[in-house]
Amino acid sequence: MIVERIKAGLKKRKVKLFLIFLFFSFLAWFINNLSRTFVSTASFNLEYVGTPKNLLLASPPKSSVNVRLRAVGFQFVGFGIRKKSIQIDLSEVQKKDSIYYIPPSVYKRQIDRQLSADMTLLDVDNDTIFVDFTKVVTKTVPVLPRINLSLAKNYEIEDSLSIEPRMVKITGPKSQIDSIRNVRTSFLELLDVDKDFSVKSTLVKPRELDKTVFEPTSVTISGKVYRFSEKVYNVPVTILNVPDNVKVRMFPDVIKVVCQAKLERLKEMDADDFLITADYAQVTGSSQNIIPVKLSKKPKGISNAILSTQEIEFILRRE
Repeated sequence: MIVERIKAGLKKRKVKLFLIFLFFSFLAWFINNLSRTFVSTASFNLEYVGTPKNLLLASPPKSSVNVRLRAVGFQFVGFGIRKKSIQIDLSEVQKKDSIYYIPPSVYKRQIDRQLSADMTLLDVDNDTIFVDFTKVVTKTVPVLPRINLSLAKNYEIEDSLSIEPRMVKITGPKSQIDSIRNVRTSFLELLDVDKDFSVKSTLVKPRELDKTVFEPTSVTISGKVYRFSEKVYNVPVTILNVPDNVKVRMFPDVIKVVCQAKLERLKEMDADDFLITADYAQVTGSSQNIIPVKLSKKPKGISNAILSTQEIEFILRRE
């Protein structure tokens, strides 16, 4: 019984050894064969580059091409696992009448340049690659920022928001960009701002502009922020267009102006830098003794100037 078991075990071991030797023999044969040079057909994916500046692909040309190659077996196995991609340079496109095309001789040469040294291109499809181009136009349009900006208390923007660049170039089919008057940015929200800022914002391209290109694709929005102070100036009212034989007495004849600006600027100014006027011609023929006033002149470099009243009373005296 024990002897029979030993014999059966030896037989199983011999079978396993035989199978192992058979596997390695097959592997050696397989590797040896794949190391040899073969002539066979492979399919390459086509990628199109070098589109002329004034043209745009309206629809994609053929996506693959069949080639006949001389190469080692391993390379053909690799092509079977993953297709090789070949670039077709559209700068070599040819034109007859209004038809653009790339003849087989041209793209065969381009393919041959992109193959490794141990591969030989024997033949390609004899199909001409026809290219559907559409003409493109370029125009410059302004950028409109979409921004929700709130400043901290007692802070103001100096001058205005800066957008760089303020104008962008858009290039695409005439049918797509003819109606475009401006380009908007993505939405920005800046809250309680109390210092200078500079942020990048991408330009929003609507889906229907699928063949249109923006240059650049983003802009920088920045602003200078300063803390302001307030000061009150007592400014006399100047009345205009009064007839020579009429005297006008105003109540009040001095109006307070609340001015907001940088503290340094406020220190440089005085009441003479402001002009408040009332136009007598506006009330001639009216039975009311009220006349509106307005701030006709104010100094530069201030953020705001508010009159304490928008109208005054008057009394006429004829001479």
